[in-house]
Formats: sequence, structure tokens, C-alpha cells
Amino acid sequence: MVCHGEHTYLYSQILLYTLSQESKGGAKIKRLSQELQIHAKERGLDVTAVTCSLIGGSKHARACQATAAMLSKSSINPADVTILYTAYSSPDPPPVEMIRNPCLLNLFIDGLFTPGLKINPEHKEKYLHILAYATTISETYKRGVRKSVNKDDLSSTRKFLKKAQEICSENTGGQELIADIPTLFECLQYPVAAKGILTWIKHIVSDTKYFVHNTDHTPVHLILLDEVSTCQSLLQEQAQQLLVKLFESSHEEVDVLVQLDLKKMLLDRMVHLVSKGYVLPVCSYVKSCFENQGCDISLIRYFLTEVLDIIEPPYSKEFAKIMYPLINNEDITASLRTDDGADDASNFLSYCDENFKGDAIFSKQTNTSL
Repeated sequence: MVCHGEHTYLYSQILLYTLSQESKGGAKIKRLSQELQIHAKERGLDVTAVTCSLIGGSKHARACQATAAMLSKSSINPADVTILYTAYSSPDPPPVEMIRNPCLLNLFIDGLFTPGLKINPEHKEKYLHILAYATTISETYKRGVRKSVNKDDLSSTRKFLKKAQEICSENTGGQELIADIPTLFECLQYPVAAKGILTWIKHIVSDTKYFVHNTDHTPVHLILLDEVSTCQSLLQEQAQQLLVKLFESSHEEVDVLVQLDLKKMLLDRMVHLVSKGYVLPVCSYVKSCFENQGCDISLIRYFLTEVLDIIEPPYSKEFAKIMYPLINNEDITASLRTDDGADDASNFLSYCDENFKGDAIFSKQTNTSL
């Protein structure tokens, strides 16, 4: 609805911008505004002029023009990067909001971490500085006037962002990475470096031949993906999206039995996400796989076995509603249950029956496959 026309988009963004200036809840409103901007971009709409006008572009014309040019073309231009680097290296830089734009930041991350893309060494430091500046700087304003600029984390973020980029640009194979794993784990402590590494992992593992050449039980790139999920909770959704993409791929290049083991390994990565707090989306996805008959029932059983092994009461009603129909299905969990009812599956069902009485979904009737 917001993107229905220019007027509705402009009006909505002005309203959101005004609300985002409030000290309470302003950051959430700002996030909503950014999501609308991303959606408009995905629909092929050029909303750059609105974005720049709301962040005071007229006061910093050259920097604003450079930003607008890259956003409009969806590509990074070394000349525009140089203008931004000069502006944000000066004693009185423009507001960080001018470059704290998701679409712009993604352009820089893609430019630095996409395998095969070469950046002129003369410009690489500029890319790194702008990206680090946009993701670490904190500004204090009073009555619309900037009073201070906190750069405490700028130097360390730029340092580890550079380390991550150098490792990712020089390595694509698993064996070559092993010596650099400790350094990459350090880099993952910094959100922007973690986002860059995740972008690089996506490109590497999406190659159709990846699992042909990487035959380890858990390839090193997916070990790194686990660490991304551990260190940066805000990237867990993107990690799950990548795992879903890999899980639903045919993998026709490898043997059928290898495909099954591969899918189990990917489910292990999803279980890891569950263990790190990304619970409902992962479990909902696996439930949808069963309902849509999207995968072998043995894989559903494998997932449930692994999840039951790491969970314990109390369970939320939302979680129980997702898991109960699967665990209560004898076709899936009959082999997991014991006669004395002391197994994990029976204990889960008993807990739900006792604590969620009255809800139709939690019945003692045994279900079978759809």
C-alpha cells in the first residue's frame, strides 16, 4: 500500500521519519522505514530522492549526490566512493545516516565479499572505511545540532573487516581455510564482518559442484555458518534461508545415499540454530516439509530426535503447537518411544497433555501420516 504511488510513499516516509526522531521506539520505526525502502527497491522503484531529502542531503550536496548516484544505479562507482571517503574522513563529516542505508551497505558488502570481483587496491581501504564508519559510528544530537561523534569502535571494526575480506578474497576451497579459521572466528564478533563472511559463504556453497568437491561430513564453510549463527543473532534468519535453499536443492550431482546424508547434515545446522534461540521459524519450516510431503519421513524423525535431545521443559504454547503433531505421529516417532514411556518423545507429549488441557490440538489421540 505504501508503495502504491509516489505520494503515498513520500507521505509514509515523512511520517516514519518524524516518529523515528523520538527517543522511545525511534530505532524500531527507523527499521520499518528501511524495510519499506528495500521493498520499494525490489519492486524496481527509484526512491533515492526521497531518502536523501529526509537525511538533509542539501547540507552536504557532494556526498549526497555520490550516495544517490550509487543507489540509483545499484552499483558502486570508485569516483563516488572517493567523494564519500573524503567527506567521512574530514574533521566535520556529514551525518552517518546518509550512508547508513541498507541498500548502500549491501552494495559495499557485495563488492568486497563476492568471489571473483576484483577491487582496485587503491580503493579497497576507502570501501572498508566507509563500511566500518556506517556500521559503528554513534552521533549525539541536541535540538537538531550534532554535539559529538563516537568513533571508539571504528578502528577495530575496520581492522577485522579488512582481515575477513582478505581471507575471503584469497580462499574458496575448504582445506585452504583451515589455518584461517581462528582469525575468521575473531572477525565474526563484528556484525558487519559477519555479514560479509555470510555473503561470501552464500556464493561459495551455492555452487552446484560445491558438495561434489567438499566431501567432509560438515564442510568448513558450514562450520563458519554455525559460528555466524552463534555470534550474530540478527543474521540467523539469513542463515536459515541459506540452509532452506540448500536443503531444497536436488543435489543430483551426488549419489542418492549421499544426498540423504547431506540433508541430515543440513538439518544438523538447523538444529544448531534452534539451540541458539532461532526456534519457531526452524521448527515451522520442518513441519511444513512434513505437511507438504517435501522430504523423506526419516529426515523428519532425525530432526525430531536431535531437537528432543537438546530441549527440556517448560515449553511455550507456540513451540508445543508446532512440535506436538509431529511427535504425536506414530509413523514418525514410534521407533523413538519405549514401553515404559520414559523416552524424550513420550515425556514431551505428557508435558503438553498436562499443561495445555482444553486446546484441541493437544489431544491424546495418536495421529498418523497425512
